[in-house]
Amino acid sequence: MKLLTRTSIYYFISSLLVFVIGGFIFYNVIQSIFYKQLDDTLITEKKLIEEQINYSDSLPDFRTVFGHMIQVTVFNDRLKKSEKINDTIIASDDRTELISCRHLHVTNTSISNRGYIIHIFKPIGETKNLITAILLAMTFLFISLMGLLLLVNYYISKRVWIPFYRTLRSLSHYNINQEEPLHLTKTRISEFRLLNKALENMSIKIRRDFLNLKEFTENASHELQTPLAIIKSKLELLVQSEQLTVEQMQLIHSVYDAVTRISKLNQGLLLISKIENNQFSAVEKVDLQKIILRNLENFEDAFRMKNISTRCQCNEPVILSMNRSLAEILVSNLISNAVKHNVDGGNLEVLANQTNLRISNTGHSLSISPQRLFERFSKSDRTSESVGLGLAIVRQIANLYRMQVEYRYENQLHTIIVSFPFPDSEKNKSLKE
Repeated sequence: MKLLTRTSIYYFISSLLVFVIGGFIFYNVIQSIFYKQLDDTLITEKKLIEEQINYSDSLPDFRTVFGHMIQVTVFNDRLKKSEKINDTIIASDDRTELISCRHLHVTNTSISNRGYIIHIFKPIGETKNLITAILLAMTFLFISLMGLLLLVNYYISKRVWIPFYRTLRSLSHYNINQEEPLHLTKTRISEFRLLNKALENMSIKIRRDFLNLKEFTENASHELQTPLAIIKSKLELLVQSEQLTVEQMQLIHSVYDAVTRISKLNQGLLLISKIENNQFSAVEKVDLQKIILRNLENFEDAFRMKNISTRCQCNEPVILSMNRSLAEILVSNLISNAVKHNVDGGNLEVLANQTNLRISNTGHSLSISPQRLFERFSKSDRTSESVGLGLAIVRQIANLYRMQVEYRYENQLHTIIVSFPFPDSEKNKSLKE
């Protein structure tokens, strides 16, 4: 959920809560004002009636005087003084409906020592209707104002957050490999200006650290490869000497194998570092079918040495958008892994289509957890030739192009599946279906 949407929801909920509380208070205030006016009217009428009782020998029909029901009863005995006002319901004259009234009940004794009881009933239906009309009008007005305020708040917030979204867009398009520094849009909002300044300084430091690390990695790899190549060449010259004993020859072969492993290890780590640093930025349309067939031809000698039977189901072009060199490395490492971990007289099967690449091979069961198979330096104990970087490189390449890599072991076959991401057009088509 976007920040602007969440803010609008919070604003709406808080406004609604304020409206409910404010509406309850407003209703009680309006009701108390009208009721006070009614009570004042009832008390005034009561005083007029008491004057008639005290200073007149006869009592008029107060209903005709005041226009609503009034009952006055006079006694010869004295009555205790009391006065009470409350809401009540009485029947109409024709007994067809009930009428809500404000009722004043008074008991007192006149100056002539005669007790009297006064009942004054004043209908409050119109008052309640008026209060309801006022509340409805206020509710409509509040809802209209709240809707307008929400729109205004959303528009203003959207305008205020424009610099933030511009900064976010610039960051998402920023590439650490490009020489051009990060430039963010200027803004007059202090907080966003400070944020942009901090991000620009951070990008400069990150780029500087990246270049230093990149230079160190390349220099270290180059400096290591040179002495390793010299050692290998010297060892090859020693092997050609006729004065070496069998024991010395075995020692030289051991050293030569160790140097070769170090060289492969150095090249593998350098390749992973380059992939992580996104140094293979050139992307083109690559036909995976041609790369697979070419690699199978390159591994023919290895197939013959281990008497491996191969089968390739690549009957159609498989076009991917990726770096050509990385596509070659991906296929080469997978086939090389299938050969190294295969058994003499085993099988190797390659299947490629528009959705995935599958490479299956016979072999011994894993001595490590399948979850660790694609980690660096993870390898089966049965294979001592591998440096444990081949599948780690495969995973790095797959992650770079949003491919999914998984391992399966079924029917005594080790299978590695590389699933390709859907192109946008095909993805939309698939979703519609």
